[in-house]
Amino acid sequence: MKKLAVFTLILLLSTGIVWAKDYEVPKKAGDLSVVFKMDKNPAVMGENGISVTVKDSAGKEVTDAGVKVEYAMPAMPGMPAMNYGSVLALNKIVYQGKLNFSMSGPWGLVVKIVRGGKTVSTKFSVDVQ
Repeated sequence: MKKLAVFTLILLLSTGIVWAKDYEVPKKAGDLSVVFKMDKNPAVMGENGISVTVKDSAGKEVTDAGVKVEYAMPAMPGMPAMNYGSVLALNKIVYQGKLNFSMSGPWGLVVKIVRGGKTVSTKFSVDVQ
């Protein structure tokens, strides 16, 4: 029995199976609390599912906003800057969408929230593998 347990542990470690948490970034945008989540950690080239939860200063979920994520990689020698955007759709109390990274490296992200004619935003970055 002990050999089976050791073998199982070695198998799990050698195959790289990990129960990793989704990529998650809590931020403030004006008086709103924003939690950005990505289904892959680390982010990968190609499609990555995202969700954004927005709460007001009282901690109540905000469901009457427009949410967009703009993401960009700056210009590098021999390569122009890349700029993309994704408008998120509300699903119950979470705004959801997809980001499609065209290459690995550092990407800057801006979550923009439009509510009541006012726009607030928060910035962060991800390193795409």
